[in-house]
Amino acid sequence: MSKSPLSLTINPDTSYLDSFSRLAQRIRLGNSFSGNERNCAFYNLSDGNFTELSYSLGLDFLDDGRGLAVTDIDNDGDPDYCVTNRTAPRLRLLRNDLKTNNRWLTIRLYGDPEKKCPTDPLGARVRIKVGTRTIFRTLYAGDSFLSQSSKWLHFGLGDSGDISSVEVRWPSGQTESFTGMFPGQKFIVRQGKGVAVLVKETSSKSALVPALPEIPEPVEASRIRLSQPLKLPAELKFKGMDGKMSSIDELTSDGPVLINLWASWCAPCIAELGEFGAAEERFRDSGMKVLALSLDGLSKDEDFRPERIRSVLKESGYVGMAGFADADLVRVLNALILETIYRHRDLPVPASFLIDKGSWLTVIYKGPADVDLVLRDQSKVGLGPQVALRESSPFGGIWIGKEFKKDPISVASVYRRSGYINDAGDYLKGFISSHKIIPGSDPGSRKSSQLSEVHFFLGEIFSEQKQFRDALTEFKAASHLNPSSKNMLMRKIYALAQAGNKNASIKEALGIVEKFPNDPNALTLLGDVYYALDQMDVAAEAFSKALEINSKTIPALRGLALIRSTADEKELRNGAEGVRLAEFLMKSPGATQNPDLIRILAAAYLESGDYDKSIILAEKAFAMAHEERLLTLIDEIQSLLIAIKEKQKE
Repeated sequence: MSKSPLSLTINPDTSYLDSFSRLAQRIRLGNSFSGNERNCAFYNLSDGNFTELSYSLGLDFLDDGRGLAVTDIDNDGDPDYCVTNRTAPRLRLLRNDLKTNNRWLTIRLYGDPEKKCPTDPLGARVRIKVGTRTIFRTLYAGDSFLSQSSKWLHFGLGDSGDISSVEVRWPSGQTESFTGMFPGQKFIVRQGKGVAVLVKETSSKSALVPALPEIPEPVEASRIRLSQPLKLPAELKFKGMDGKMSSIDELTSDGPVLINLWASWCAPCIAELGEFGAAEERFRDSGMKVLALSLDGLSKDEDFRPERIRSVLKESGYVGMAGFADADLVRVLNALILETIYRHRDLPVPASFLIDKGSWLTVIYKGPADVDLVLRDQSKVGLGPQVALRESSPFGGIWIGKEFKKDPISVASVYRRSGYINDAGDYLKGFISSHKIIPGSDPGSRKSSQLSEVHFFLGEIFSEQKQFRDALTEFKAASHLNPSSKNMLMRKIYALAQAGNKNASIKEALGIVEKFPNDPNALTLLGDVYYALDQMDVAAEAFSKALEINSKTIPALRGLALIRSTADEKELRNGAEGVRLAEFLMKSPGATQNPDLIRILAAAYLESGDYDKSIILAEKAFAMAHEERLLTLIDEIQSLLIAIKEKQKE
């Protein structure tokens, strides 16, 4: 069980983040949280034991249950259940039809603000004496996961006699006795009155009829209207029928575009192309272009002939722009949807995208798109955020939450992973400019803490581009907005060193070590600072001290292994130790998928003279870095490959 963070300003530990990530992945895959276990209901035997009555009571549903609210739905004096589920059916109303002669009482409390008690007196405690029994109930604001039961307090009296006393202890501290109550009725109790008021209520107006849930068959076709349009990377391109590359950004410069992804082997795609062709005049009159991009040729094993695609388009009746989608375009669109929609399977064929003027992705159509619906959606784009919110919801209501409705870091991460690092930076800069902190507001608040993460990620992007002074500015902002974050403070100090601020970075790093002398991460920071300042001897000393405290400190292992394998000073290099450290490093979780750590192991083998292992690992790291588009690491591995080949020639 991983420990949840105690507040928004405390950095959660790795186990919590890993567990949360795995849970999120289960949600995306549609897995059950309950492991397909049936719901359970337990009966209190009043002797310290419980017995399970799930099946006998008809409550042992296979639903992936969540919330449970208790209320008297049909006003017959016994509690009924409202159950919400993560899976279908989303709501069950479970009526209590057990036939008993038990007696009951229901009370609704109202406080008096003039007596320093809120009208809704949460925390009020009611004590009822019935015969020899004393029954307690407390008014709560919530009593189950994401659930609020009825505020009518229900007392099951069994076969007890008359009610001898009712006493209420109000949240203001006053205790008050009430009279006038008897079993089998509902009463309103108001603070300061002393006498309860009988509520005359009829039975439920609507008959509740038992029913089996009807779960519809899943369909591939769906329309997803984004509540906030997504800006596509400016450099996203497609190949025209003439073989020339064109930019999506340029295509949308003067109006919206519907991009349709199709394939020649897909029958619904061909039918849809015919429908688009028949509606060509309607599209033109609306001011929208249609671009049909073939997915043929994405697979290397496929027999791809452009002339055949032209023939299929003509035979389908399609009229309009056409071209070919490459793997990069499909990957970016798919990744953006994954970051925007929590549960998303890979794009089906056909799939269409309504992109507004300026390359803003607005509507996604999975499966065949209805022309009338597309034209309706097109008439609603560009009309402002309130229209976007209203159009994105399948039902009416009030939207809550004005800040951080989508995760800017997730979107920027897609751009960064796809190789559009400038777009990633521009996206974050645009977000920061529209989400400024009010001067004088409390650093460390929810909004400032969230915004600090955006500054932090932008700093990492600048650092990757070797714009170290710009990176330092962002890390300073991140640390200021979240002053309790030790991680952001340490990254700011390292950024000082990267920007060449020698004295300030060393002074602040030494201050961290003095404050946390037994923290290996503080010593690792000091080593990183000295490494960035090209002071390898003291860097190696700091890394070694960190490993003396904790021999499994991954960043310290990395730093020392890198020095032992690549330092310019011969006295600091030690191939055998470099291999030992790097091989130990590779035993850490996820190391085999980390191109940077593989590169360090390759460098260690080079220093030890094992050129065959070195070249194999370096080439593997190079391929992985290319796949992940890690530009700085690619340059470093290229230099390593050159050094290996030179050694092989000797």
